[in-house]
Amino acid sequence: MSKKRIVIVANGDFEDLGFYKGLVEDNDFILCVNGGCGYALAMGLKPDLVIGDLDSLKPGDRDIIEKLDPRLIKHPAAKDKSDLELALDQAVEMKPGEILIIGALGGSRVDHAFINILLLNLTRHHNIPAKIVDRNQELFLVKDEAVIKGNCGDYFSLFSLTEEATGIKTKGLKFPLRDGRLVFASTLGLSNELVSERAEVTVKEGLLLAIHVRRI
Repeated sequence: MSKKRIVIVANGDFEDLGFYKGLVEDNDFILCVNGGCGYALAMGLKPDLVIGDLDSLKPGDRDIIEKLDPRLIKHPAAKDKSDLELALDQAVEMKPGEILIIGALGGSRVDHAFINILLLNLTRHHNIPAKIVDRNQELFLVKDEAVIKGNCGDYFSLFSLTEEATGIKTKGLKFPLRDGRLVFASTLGLSNELVSERAEVTVKEGLLLAIHVRRI
C-alpha cells in the first residue's frame, strides 16, 4: 500500500479526543471499526475504510459516513470474529509498515480489552509492528527487539506470553535484565521504570508483552 501506517479506530473509550487526534499523521490510512466511526468524525478524521455491521453508529454519524463514501465492508452481527479481529485481518492484507490501534481498551468489558491485547499476535506473524495506545499507556509485543521512548519515571512492564522467555536483555530501565528469564504469569517484570528517555529490550526465545505506562 502507498500509505506507511494504518490507524485502526475501535469503538472503545476515548477520554481525550485531542490526544488521539494528535497521534494521527496526514498520510495515515484510517480504518474504522463499526462505532469507531463516530469517534473518528469527532476528531475531524475522514475514514478510508469502515468495517462492521454499523449497528452501533448514531443516525447522524451514519448520514455523514454515507456522504463521505468510504470503502465499506459489512459483516453480520452474528459472526465468529469480533469487528476488531476482522479489521486486523484486513489491515494485514494491506501490508502496511505499521498498525496503530486506538479505542481498544477501557470500559466495563474486561473480556473485550483482554482479547484485544492478544489480537496483537495477528500482526506478529506477518512481521508488521503494531501497538495499542490510549491516553496513559501503549502495549506491544516483543519477539526479538524493541525500542521504547518516554520519560524518566515512566512505568514499564514485561510479561511472558509463552511458557517462558529467555535471553532477555534490557537497557534504560531501573532494574535491568542481563540474559534474564521470565515465565508465564510471573510478576517479576511488573512495574519497572525508565531511567532515560530511551529504553531497549531484546529477547532470544519466547514472546513478551510490553506495557509502557506514561507518568502524566
